Amino acid sequence: MARYQNLKDYLKLNSLDVISRGIKDRVKSSGDAEFRIKDLRILTQSGIAFMPFDIVTFSLGVSCEVFYADKNSGGIYYYNVMLTGDMAERFSDLQVLAVEECTQETLISETVISMFGLPNITVDTLEEEADKIHSRLYAFVKKNEEHKYWFIPVKIKEKYKISDNMHMWPADLDHDVLGQIRFEESTATIYDIANPYMPYPNSPIPANTILLNVKYFRNELGCDDIITAAHELVHWEIHRDYMKLLQFLDDRYKVMECTSAPITLDDDMSPKEKARWYAEWQANELAIRVAIPKHLVEEAIDEYENSICPIHHVTNSSVPHDGHYYQNMVYKLSGDFNVPKEIMKKRLRQLGYDFVDGTILEYEENGKKTQPAPFYFQPGTLKENETFVIYRDNYERMLREDKVLAELIDSGKYIYLGYVVCLVDTKYIDILINEAGLHFQLTSYAREHADECCIKFTIKSVFDTGGKYINYDQTYLFKANKRLLEQYEAYIPNNLKKGINDFEKEDMYLNKMPTFGELLAYYLFEYKKDVLIQVKAPNGDFSYEANRIIDEYDDLFDLSVTMIKKYLNNDANPTLKTAMRICYKLDLNETQSRDMLKSAGYNLDAPTPENKVCRLIFRLKTKEEATIEVAIILDNWELCVEHFKEQKSESIYLSKPNLI
Repeated sequence: MARYQNLKDYLKLNSLDVISRGIKDRVKSSGDAEFRIKDLRILTQSGIAFMPFDIVTFSLGVSCEVFYADKNSGGIYYYNVMLTGDMAERFSDLQVLAVEECTQETLISETVISMFGLPNITVDTLEEEADKIHSRLYAFVKKNEEHKYWFIPVKIKEKYKISDNMHMWPADLDHDVLGQIRFEESTATIYDIANPYMPYPNSPIPANTILLNVKYFRNELGCDDIITAAHELVHWEIHRDYMKLLQFLDDRYKVMECTSAPITLDDDMSPKEKARWYAEWQANELAIRVAIPKHLVEEAIDEYENSICPIHHVTNSSVPHDGHYYQNMVYKLSGDFNVPKEIMKKRLRQLGYDFVDGTILEYEENGKKTQPAPFYFQPGTLKENETFVIYRDNYERMLREDKVLAELIDSGKYIYLGYVVCLVDTKYIDILINEAGLHFQLTSYAREHADECCIKFTIKSVFDTGGKYINYDQTYLFKANKRLLEQYEAYIPNNLKKGINDFEKEDMYLNKMPTFGELLAYYLFEYKKDVLIQVKAPNGDFSYEANRIIDEYDDLFDLSVTMIKKYLNNDANPTLKTAMRICYKLDLNETQSRDMLKSAGYNLDAPTPENKVCRLIFRLKTKEEATIEVAIILDNWELCVEHFKEQKSESIYLSKPNLI
């Protein structure tokens, strides 16, 4: 049999005579004049509906030329035609039920969903549809009160085995295949759901069988078998008509395969390809909602809040609602629903519980996984597609694409902590140094007020589907698929954007730059001094008064008197680390320090790790309470430089002076 792209293509080649007779009967009924019909065209198709026993009804919008013998003339006419037939008999019994003359503008409208018998489910109806599907799947299935929130595919499978002769097993499938629905008998290596390590090679597989990748049951791919099973069960529950149509259009279509990589929606797709996208979008978005339905989540949250806290010995609702409170909630609910905590967090975000954004955090730097403490913010701060959390791959891509964010980071005003971008301020940032190196972390205050100090990001959909269908991802089905980066957009307050623009207009450097030795002499011997001293004696050596001052600073600078004198005589220039320590001990402001560093040959505009350490010191030095932090950084300079080497945050936009 030939392969057809859609039902219209099949009818054009096989059923035009039936449609033509129906139109002729309609024209005859309106008059006795002789006529003939030619050039019948099927323009639109919609409203396909499956009845019991493969009986199908659908509507077509057609055009044809009708010529009347008595008028010796004709014209193009348009009709909406309703038909019915047995798909199993390949429409050998096709009948026209109704024909209605219309205009070209009133032809039945055609959508991909209606063409392929897909349910009309949109973003706004996902929760409602998921509740209906959950109810149908669990109809006549007895729940275990001990696990009353669990979604148990094996029980649903047993029900459908009786009612629909449907089977479900874990099986050996390709690495990137989530699951399959096989429509014909075949063979496969399958496993018992209760023991995913006991293979049954070359087992006979009946028609209408769901196979799930056994690696998910073993958790080898870091994903969850329950949501994967729910994905395939959603296909079985709401897409059987769609699958029947695909088998009718192509007798080689024997397997519906769901892969880990999302399908890219493209305007150049054929209607058949778009229908596949919609089917996968529906199954993907509904799977997590069916397995974790809204009404059960609300019930489980009520239970959590009314349960007794084992630490405070009062109800949880009386315990301070901070990041730890909500992280404990996510842990509790993940157990209640028997799903990983990451999936539970995603589901809560879908339902509008934005405060869980700061829970279940984990990032990896240099092969070491870190799980920072949870953070909290005012509930209602984030929309569903907004987050404070951005991990390394997406963060580095943003630095390449977002000029404002890149300049904020490289200025030292904000710092990336591996999972959030936070304002550099001792109110919000703690600096820790241990045997593992330099670490920055949110202060306890910042963890309670993340909306005050952390940059908010919008996760953007790659494709615009008019708001009805959001582009889907399967990160919770296939966590190992790290190559799929999401698109983020940073929300930068206007005052910070203005600061960058204002800074670009400033001239931060002197028109005539003295040498490092001249500037050091100025700040040692003249700056803020009531009485000017004679620096050099008549013999060219330093005077008594100058030597006394130099002696006062050798310990502060952590330098020998000889080296200080070499700097003063322009016989040597300091390293950047030494120059920064001198600036700090002389209590110079940022502009003065930049001048000193430039005179020694150091331009802080380049986004090098060493320069970033300097800019961090400038930022902290504006805070009176940050003296200890600055001293720690100076005493651990090499560790700090190494930290910024690992950050890899250089941006292509860093061609202008940096905002600090």
